[in-house]
Amino acid sequence: MTDAAVEKEAKSHVAQLFGRDSIYLVVWAVQLLCSALFTPVLTRILSAGDYGTVQSGIAIMQVLFIFAALGLQAAVQREDAGNDNLLGARRLIGFGVLAAGAITFTAWSTVDLWSGPLGLTGSQYELKMSVIWAGASAVTNTSLGLLRSRDKLAAFVAVGLTQSVGGQLVALGLCKFVAPTSENYLLGQTLCQVFAMVIALGIFPPAFFWVRHFDFLGRALLFALPLVPSTLSTFVIESSDRLVIGAHLGSEEVARYQIAYNIASMPMLLLAVLSSAWMPRFFSLNEPGERAQVLRDSRDALNRLMVPVILGFAFGSPLILKLWVPPSYRPDDLQFVVAVVLITVVPYSAQLSVTRTLLTYGRTGSIALVNFVGAAVNLGVNLVLVRHFGLIGPAAATLIAFLLLWLIFAWVGRDISPGRAPISLMMQLLAACGLALVAAAVPESVPVMIGRVLLSVGAVVWFVRVFLQIRASEVPESELDGFDEHVTTLMPAVAEITTFSAQVPVRMPAIGRATVRRPSNIEQTAKIYYGGRYVTRL
Repeated sequence: MTDAAVEKEAKSHVAQLFGRDSIYLVVWAVQLLCSALFTPVLTRILSAGDYGTVQSGIAIMQVLFIFAALGLQAAVQREDAGNDNLLGARRLIGFGVLAAGAITFTAWSTVDLWSGPLGLTGSQYELKMSVIWAGASAVTNTSLGLLRSRDKLAAFVAVGLTQSVGGQLVALGLCKFVAPTSENYLLGQTLCQVFAMVIALGIFPPAFFWVRHFDFLGRALLFALPLVPSTLSTFVIESSDRLVIGAHLGSEEVARYQIAYNIASMPMLLLAVLSSAWMPRFFSLNEPGERAQVLRDSRDALNRLMVPVILGFAFGSPLILKLWVPPSYRPDDLQFVVAVVLITVVPYSAQLSVTRTLLTYGRTGSIALVNFVGAAVNLGVNLVLVRHFGLIGPAAATLIAFLLLWLIFAWVGRDISPGRAPISLMMQLLAACGLALVAAAVPESVPVMIGRVLLSVGAVVWFVRVFLQIRASEVPESELDGFDEHVTTLMPAVAEITTFSAQVPVRMPAIGRATVRRPSNIEQTAKIYYGGRYVTRL
């Protein structure tokens, strides 16, 4: 393919990354929004101590979820989108169900042994609910990976909203109408998670695997298992601060920090979900030049969008704090904590873009090693800073850890880097971070609040304008004719391959595949999936 053709197709892919591919992000955003809306209710129904216990249970669930999931979501997407092997992906789901069940049962039956060292001796019931929640969530997460890869949007929405919005509604209902306790909240979340798992497994049932499939499973696990320590290390970076705060400052300070972190980390959560939603498309790109350009252009497009996102959150977070929590949480004292966590999104996004590149090339071992180093640094800095700076210390430790990760990832992935980000764009991000810190230091008053509202609205308008510009780069339907010549040049190679098999998947320069169902009449049976549309060569 010519450079012009590669550039044209890359722009079309980027537009679709921010088009239908990003609809899956919208689904997750709705879940986060509902969770945010329910947070003020939860903080007023539960006591600060019960809320802290809930957060500890969630932390346990998230840790166990990492082990139970085994990194299989990425492996399932790679097998389906990258290797066009639906049956293999279903076999991985079947293996995931058995593995998650075994890990969940082991953790559930040994709660009495490990609850004491964690300081949760009196919370065995909450911990058991968290363990079951984790196991069901692990299976659901793997199945959601296949739903995304197969572009089953309606099913993805049904499962996602059941496990999130449904879980919140049932949990809050139990707290409101039965008893306002952490036990009832975790019970409601667990029940809905199990129901969501059943729905997901019903759509794409797991496939059996036998001894002859062990080689296939071994190759898949070789890719997936390094993601377990990698994800665990990322979790340590993002969550160990709460454990350190709980040990040194108490559960009430954990609750205050959790509120600030929940607000400021929303952009990071959305970026992580968006990156996962994008991976099937990246796995499908086999032409090196096109893959590099799509990786580079999607990274730069995200950076353009992050500037108004940082400013919008910086201006609007004091308003959200006042709405989310009662005065006993002292929201005014949390503004600078929010600002420090918020600007962490810049190095977080940068290291995430390198992680996407490494995943595309199958280098999960490098990802695990770098994240382990970042987790160790984060934990050490947390232990030092929380003693001297209170809640600002853990926020600063998170920022330092992700800055370090960015630098190390950039060095590790230098040989496959798609290129550096434009300097002008990096300067805009630095300026937005500086404004976020300044905005947190401005004393609150009625005129300041009005100004914050107006500036937040302006940031939203800016975001929408940039987003529409990115979406406008999609290749029009009329330009598909120019692709025919590339298809024609590939037909001899396809015809040669078909002498060995009656059904051979053949990679094409665009995202999709050409599948030859018979060795004869090849030009009538080759289908090319290009830019989100099927083009039949007749």
